[in-house]
Amino acid sequence: MRLLVAALSAVLLFPACGGVAPGVDGGATGGGFATGGGLMTGGGLATGGGTVTGGGAATGGGTPTGGGGGTHTGGGTATGGGAATGGGTAAPGVTVIVEPSDNGVALHEALISAQSSIHMTMYLLSSNVVINDLIAAKNAGREVKVLLNQDFAGSSVNNDAVFTQLQTAGVNVKWAPTSFTLTHEKCIILDKSTAWIMTMNAASSPPTSNREYLAIDTVPADVAEAEAIFQSDFANAGSTFSGSLVLSPTNSRSKLVALITAATSTIDIEAEEFSDSTITSALVSARGRHVRVRLVLADNPPTSAQSTSVSDLKAAGASLVSLHFPYVHAKAMVIDGQKAYVGSENFTTNSLTSNRELGVIVTAPAEVAKISTTTATDFAAGTAL
Repeated sequence: MRLLVAALSAVLLFPACGGVAPGVDGGATGGGFATGGGLMTGGGLATGGGTVTGGGAATGGGTPTGGGGGTHTGGGTATGGGAATGGGTAAPGVTVIVEPSDNGVALHEALISAQSSIHMTMYLLSSNVVINDLIAAKNAGREVKVLLNQDFAGSSVNNDAVFTQLQTAGVNVKWAPTSFTLTHEKCIILDKSTAWIMTMNAASSPPTSNREYLAIDTVPADVAEAEAIFQSDFANAGSTFSGSLVLSPTNSRSKLVALITAATSTIDIEAEEFSDSTITSALVSARGRHVRVRLVLADNPPTSAQSTSVSDLKAAGASLVSLHFPYVHAKAMVIDGQKAYVGSENFTTNSLTSNRELGVIVTAPAEVAKISTTTATDFAAGTAL
């Protein structure tokens, strides 16, 4: 019954909307996540055990339910809190949701299913659905901590209103450390057992208008590292980290270059912004090893630095396209079809060396295939640069 109410509430709370704001990380500023044709198909609603009843299937390949956020499995079923459909136990791992697909319902249901805590670091928070979920969780006795980016470099978009709203509601909210140029990270840790490491802001239009990747990580070491990073930043402690996650400004550039250097056959990249000279040089070197290099970029006017990178890559024989819709807000890379990076890091110098950013390396074949297939589809639909 609880999820039935939640699903019906989502219909009312996720108003249709459109457009993106490329100047502020591609995130629109309006109210809730947008819907695009309903929450569920086939007449069934997901139960708390993570299964679909009544013959129904969740749109977009299923949505996670149950405690701790769950992991997305596709095909209309989802696990909840690590419990696999059918009574089994799911092994820890990283699963991927590709947006636009589920209208943001998976994230909403993960938030309302948290049992003990929600720890969020977010560049842009403007979705009324997510804001209400955070306040409801706090009122239900969950530990809710939110860390927001404050500086938007002169943009009209900001987190001022939501900061005040959360603070007034009693949510423990803080501004991110000023030691970073931007806190561009988009991570939500649920019950200290699941980390949602995303390219997507908690804004209104991304689930329906943007190409986004949401990595749901239940690997204990990854979750512990993400939690330690959150606690350090929340306390403005300035701690250093050396785990497996892709972390800016600590190790993101070196980890991405290492992935590129290891490639033997193909590199596919999908990126909102691409201009870092070190990453560009690594890709040019890959072309020298006869590695196929393809890039899908957002259909935005390029900066002078991006124009230089594009020219250098084209000269080296790489293939590049821009895609108009969905808006490319992704930050993803697939190596040899076997390993993928997903995270908040754009392929720019500031993002890699000055911002707080967080990403993860995905190795599960089925999850890498989701990113690889999507990138290939977007490349085929793009306009050659």
